[in-house]
Amino acid sequence: MPQTVSVVIPVFRSAKSLPLLVPRLIDVLRQTERIPQIILIDDCSPDDTWQVCLDLKKQFPTGLKIARLLTNRGQHNAILCGFYLATGSVVVTMDDDLENPPEEVPKLIAAVERGYDLVIAEYQDDSKSARQAWRAGGSDLINGLLRWIFHLPSDFHLTSFRAANAAVVREASRMGGVFPYITAMLLCHSSNQCNVPVRHEPRAFGRSNYNLRRSLSLAFNLLLNYSSLPLYAIGFFCATTFLASLSMGTLIFITALMERAYIPGWASLMVVTTFLNSVVLLSLLIFGLYLIRINQQLSRTKVRYTISELHE
Repeated sequence: MPQTVSVVIPVFRSAKSLPLLVPRLIDVLRQTERIPQIILIDDCSPDDTWQVCLDLKKQFPTGLKIARLLTNRGQHNAILCGFYLATGSVVVTMDDDLENPPEEVPKLIAAVERGYDLVIAEYQDDSKSARQAWRAGGSDLINGLLRWIFHLPSDFHLTSFRAANAAVVREASRMGGVFPYITAMLLCHSSNQCNVPVRHEPRAFGRSNYNLRRSLSLAFNLLLNYSSLPLYAIGFFCATTFLASLSMGTLIFITALMERAYIPGWASLMVVTTFLNSVVLLSLLIFGLYLIRINQQLSRTKVRYTISELHE
C-alpha cells in the first residue's frame, strides 16, 4: 500500500512562488508512487498569498491542505501547526522560495525509510560568498550552537530542508514551546541523524525575511531553552568569585596579624563585602536552578498559534 508523505511549508509573501512550487512537488511525489499531502501554513501574509493558496486548493483538492494563522507567529510556529495537521509516515519541511528543489525531496524520504530518524539536507552548492556577511555569520552562530548542544560532528550540516519519521514529529509537536526552534525540537527526539547532499537553487522571488536581529534572537532562545550553558557560566563565575573572596579574606587576615599596620576596619570591611557578594551570587545560582526548571516545564506546554481558517 502506498505510503503518505506530508510536506509542511510555512508560507509568507509567497504569492509568486507557490503556483510554481506546489504542482512540481505534487508531481514529484506521485512519480515516487507515494500519496502526497502538501500542507501550506500561511503565516498571516499581508499580500494575496492566502488567495493563491485557495486557488491551489481548488486545483488540487485531495493532495493539498491549507491553513491560515490568525496572527503572524513566525516560521517555527507555522511549522508546528503543519506538524499538527500532518498524517504521513514521513514528514518533510521545506521553504516556500524555490531554493529547495522539489525534485530533491525523494532523497530525504529514501534516507528516512532506510532507518534514519532525522535527515537534513546538505546543500552541495551553497556559496557563502553569495550571501550577506551578517546572514552567513548569524547562520554559522546558530548552527554552531546546535552542534554543540546536541553533540553533533563539526561537519554536520543544519538546514530547514529536512525529513523525519512520524514518531519524531509527533514527539516534537508535544513539546510546543514558548520559543520553539524546529531543528532543536527534532534533534531532541531523534537518536540517529544524517545529512543527504541536495541541490540548492537561487531564490526566485523576493528576499529572506531573516535579519541579524532575528538571528541573534534565535541564538538567545537556543541557549535558554535547549542548553544549560548560561547556568553553568553563572555557576563557574560564582565559584570563582567565592574562591577569590576566600583567598583575599585569608590574605588580608594574615597580613593584618603579621604586620600589625593597617587602617582600622578596612580588613574586616573587605572580607565582609567580598563574602556577602559571593553569597548573593550563590543565591542567584539557586534561583537560576529553579527558573531553568520552570522554563523547561513551560516550554513543553504552550503552543503559540491559532488557526483562523483551514481547508482540508
